[in-house]
Amino acid sequence: MNKRLQGLLIANGALVLLAGYALGFPFAGAVTAELTGAPASLPGDVRGWHMAHLEGVLNGMLMIAAAAAAGQLAMSDRLQKVIFWGLVVAGWTNVVASTLSPLTGGRGTGITGLDWNSFNFVVFVAGIIGAVAAAVALFMAGLRARKSV
Repeated sequence: MNKRLQGLLIANGALVLLAGYALGFPFAGAVTAELTGAPASLPGDVRGWHMAHLEGVLNGMLMIAAAAAAGQLAMSDRLQKVIFWGLVVAGWTNVVASTLSPLTGGRGTGITGLDWNSFNFVVFVAGIIGAVAAAVALFMAGLRARKSV
């Protein structure tokens, strides 16, 4: 992967990771509210905020790790772009949808009409498509690198 795309993927990964860290605060607030019985400062349950927190942290780490791995592989411009855009789309859509889910009461698990749950579902599906495309491209680049040694 060229250094420009690698650097941009690392930068996006760091921002997604920071978003995940920040989403730890509403998660902690939901846990505290559940333990003490006090009203929560934000809508949503512990499960929803836990997911939002982990989506940011895990997707950010994935983006940074994939950028590091991809930097070691020679690949076509097309594969580089699939990896870059697939992971950027996956990282950001997962953070956005998993944050909107506890805020709006949806889980994003299917189409339920013209509502937030359906919107979150569509956003999650975009992230899944991006993640799968990036994983397939990394797999192909890895196999090509193995053959060239």
